[in-house]
Amino acid sequence: MKNNLSRLILICSDIFVIFASISIAYILRMNFDSEPEVFDNAYWMTVTNIYVYAIILVTFFNEKIYKFRFDFWQETRLVLRGLVISLVLTLSLLAVTKSIDDYSRFVVIASFVFMGVFIPIIKNIMKKSLFKIGLWKREAEVCGNDNYTEQEVFGNSYLGYIYSIHASAKTIFIDTNNLSAKELQERLDVSLQENKEVLFIPLLQTYSFANARIIELTNARKNLIVLENSLLKISNILIKKISDIVLSTLLFPFFVLFFIIIVILIKKEEPKGSVFFKQKRMGQGGREFTCYKFRSMHEDGEKTLEAYLKENPDEIACYDEFHKYKNDPRITKVGHFLRKTSLDELPQIINVLKGEMSLIGPRPYLPNEREKIGDKLDMVLAAKPGITGLWQVSGRNDVDFCSRVDMDVWYTRNWNLWLDLIILVKTIKVVLFRRGAC
Repeated sequence: MKNNLSRLILICSDIFVIFASISIAYILRMNFDSEPEVFDNAYWMTVTNIYVYAIILVTFFNEKIYKFRFDFWQETRLVLRGLVISLVLTLSLLAVTKSIDDYSRFVVIASFVFMGVFIPIIKNIMKKSLFKIGLWKREAEVCGNDNYTEQEVFGNSYLGYIYSIHASAKTIFIDTNNLSAKELQERLDVSLQENKEVLFIPLLQTYSFANARIIELTNARKNLIVLENSLLKISNILIKKISDIVLSTLLFPFFVLFFIIIVILIKKEEPKGSVFFKQKRMGQGGREFTCYKFRSMHEDGEKTLEAYLKENPDEIACYDEFHKYKNDPRITKVGHFLRKTSLDELPQIINVLKGEMSLIGPRPYLPNEREKIGDKLDMVLAAKPGITGLWQVSGRNDVDFCSRVDMDVWYTRNWNLWLDLIILVKTIKVVLFRRGAC
């Protein structure tokens, strides 16, 4: 009952956002009119076109948005895909019915753009609000002991699952790591016979199956899961390269002001010191290149560090695990600010324009880190290193070196443009609202 009510509220919320988006687009269009009459007959004809609402809602139902629970980013992708399909269908309908001249093309297209922005935002607000009042909560029994994944599942109010000790819960979360194939089969049989929704982690956790194709072999009663390395496709390599060049070119003028301010601050603190820090890093295929950063350390920092480590030997263990010091005495006052905001990495846009790095990708590793990366080196070096990546938006200071490598391997195995967009948005969030690298 609660789930049905919450879904009804979400549908009504989407209808309101569609109405509001059309209204905003129409008002925006009227601002360009010499004699604007915002709420005229054309407005009401546009905003009350029932077919637009029906097309969008039916498309959302087809994408299973109102049937299943998704993570925010996965559902946002489904919403955007549904809106693109709905826009094409809407324009086609208007063309077929020969009524396209009765509507402003700007209003129609702008409405869908606004929907693409506002529907995910409002859904996020609504689901978290419904969760707080208990309508979006769904109890889930747990079978297993994967604490990290449990925290990600039960700590995600957008998903809405809550931990339950009752066997009567309509959902069961199964960790397959500690179960044999026979035990898993028996657990699934029992759960499905009890009409439970089953969530379980695949045994292969280093691959994402979100975009995998499934071939159903009816006679053999088996499924074939088709995986491909998207990052190695020539078309995708070209798309990623073009997106890097275009975005870097567009962003570079905006960074010029930051460059000037940072240079002034660095020179003010240490007039005789250099502005940039240059270091050899491993690029795609293991080719070394010079990586640029703003200097964030004192020029004579090595002597200071040596004395500091003698007094604080625990920092050596910290470096061995994280490849960073917890409190590095070499960092300048300006350097602390640059690192906290990740602005010290801005010069790497030069590396992107030179084709040595990508905006998003694995961490650019030092040549002396080859041995510690081990047998995962080839996979890490399969892609160009990035200014930002998965580890930068996944804890940064709290992520040890081995975990960073695992994240970079996961990225290269499961790359897609949507993943890059998510990392880019999360990077902006990290820079603005959280601490940077240690």
